[in-house]
Amino acid sequence: MWLARFWKHEPILILLVVTFLLFAGLYSVVIPAFESPDEPGHFYYVVHLVKTRSLPIQRIGELGEAHQPPLYYLVAAIAALPADLDNPAGAFRGNPQFIWAGQGGNDVNAGLHNSIETFPYEGQALALHLARGVSVLMGLITVVFTVLIGWKVFPDYRVVGFLAGALVAFNPQFLFISGSVNNDNLLVMVATIAWWQVLKTLKHPNRWQEWLYLGILIALGILTKLSGFVIGLVAGCALIVSTFQQRSLKVFMYGVLMVLLPVALITGWWFVRNQALYGDPLGWTTYSQVFAVNLRHRPLQWEDLHHFFLTQFRSFWGVFGWMNLFAPDWFYQFFQILCLLGLIGLGASALQGRFAKLSASQRIGLSVLTCSILAQEMYMIAVITQCNPSCYQGRYLFPVIGPLAIVISFGLVNFLPRRVHPLMAFGLGAALMSIAGFMLFGVIAPAYKTPTLPKWQLWFVPNRMDVAFGDMFRLRGYELRVDTYNSQAALTLYWQASRTPDFNYSVFVHLIDESGEIVGQKDHAPGESIGYPPVVWWPGDIIADEHNILYKMVSGTGTYRFRVGVYNWVSGERLPAMIEGRFIGDFIVLDQTMVLH
Repeated sequence: MWLARFWKHEPILILLVVTFLLFAGLYSVVIPAFESPDEPGHFYYVVHLVKTRSLPIQRIGELGEAHQPPLYYLVAAIAALPADLDNPAGAFRGNPQFIWAGQGGNDVNAGLHNSIETFPYEGQALALHLARGVSVLMGLITVVFTVLIGWKVFPDYRVVGFLAGALVAFNPQFLFISGSVNNDNLLVMVATIAWWQVLKTLKHPNRWQEWLYLGILIALGILTKLSGFVIGLVAGCALIVSTFQQRSLKVFMYGVLMVLLPVALITGWWFVRNQALYGDPLGWTTYSQVFAVNLRHRPLQWEDLHHFFLTQFRSFWGVFGWMNLFAPDWFYQFFQILCLLGLIGLGASALQGRFAKLSASQRIGLSVLTCSILAQEMYMIAVITQCNPSCYQGRYLFPVIGPLAIVISFGLVNFLPRRVHPLMAFGLGAALMSIAGFMLFGVIAPAYKTPTLPKWQLWFVPNRMDVAFGDMFRLRGYELRVDTYNSQAALTLYWQASRTPDFNYSVFVHLIDESGEIVGQKDHAPGESIGYPPVVWWPGDIIADEHNILYKMVSGTGTYRFRVGVYNWVSGERLPAMIEGRFIGDFIVLDQTMVLH
């Protein structure tokens, strides 16, 4: 009943929520494991929590995320509990040809991927995707609160909230991070709720409960990532403004107490632990030794700032993978124009005196959002005085993605008459959604294409079977296509590795007549034609291998069948064929026949 009422009053928000869930879910499934920034480290923090029931410790020589506060990982660990983490299926395997591996490669893949990590998930692959599912939900809450903030600041211009929600929901980089294991997702969610709570607190500064809720959000932000302190900075500014507005020292005292109390109670233990382990409350001394490669070794220059702003802008909207997979130029030009139009709209509003027509609460709301944006950017500039370009990533601005989207949206709606605002919002929302879809299926998915097939694809093989050849190969099915015009039969065999083969065995396919005589033949190593021969297969790998057999020389009519076997092409020895452990010979005759008239 409540859902029906909500749909009646907020159908646009529900539509946005459902669409975001669809897109973020697709991103989380399509993006291969560990192909988002630092995902191996984030994931193995989760694994460590589940397996040891303790927090990881920073150690020199061991890169990872042990320096991070634990809140996100605790939530992800709870989600991952149904998975068997002792099953290594889907565990990270570094790619020596990865562009950042330092071995001269230029591959975008940080890891080596195979069929075992695909759906239906098991082992560590299942744990990873359960944790990714939690990240998607965090992204969803961020989208919802962005809309709510927009509606709170501009209740008479609800299109601003919807458009801001669309800018967040269909930002391809936001979808990319929301579909990965990354503690930024929880920080962004908490920060977005915090901006909403700041506005609510400013409206009722005499209610001590509002300051308490704000303090809890600050604490949760800090316990997720130390950059959560920025929320506290904005809250402090809000408290000072409220004190002067109310002309009440009582408001200030209540505010300080109600904010600092939950922060101390919830986060204090973390800083005490760091002091005991590393000799300083932030653990910076050890961190600077562990991540010395990421630290800046010369003073920040003007050209560094130019590189920072350019990289930050581009990667805020879409630089995928480990900052090594770029979108087409038109993609960045589109968002440059969009943001420029938003800024022009804001400038035009100021020049035309429209800001003066806003209510006091609207002006305060815009001020809070602008303050949060500036605070986050100033924090990032402070960070890059110590950190090299690895810290230039646009996702570090995501804690203010909601305020940014609202400010841009407010500027955009000032370009057109109010009567066309809904049409503009839906049109731009549809364009953003289309771009997000193209980025996933036109840019990201092709970049990570692998020679192996996902496990679910076996469900759709026309002729399914399970025949073992030795202890290395399993024939899981086949598909036959006959081209009578060219007198050619294309037989695709679906192989799965029981273990890594010790030799590049060949597969023979014989086209035989009713008497068993061979009338056509094709032999080669499975996967050889796609550069993935048996000796490089990993256990569980699924390979589709096609054999094209010409039968022009076949004379007469009749029924023909296919005989399949696996053999060592050096010795000629065939591997035994078995069904459910029962030996059936050194080949198998497929059930499907080819009839020639």
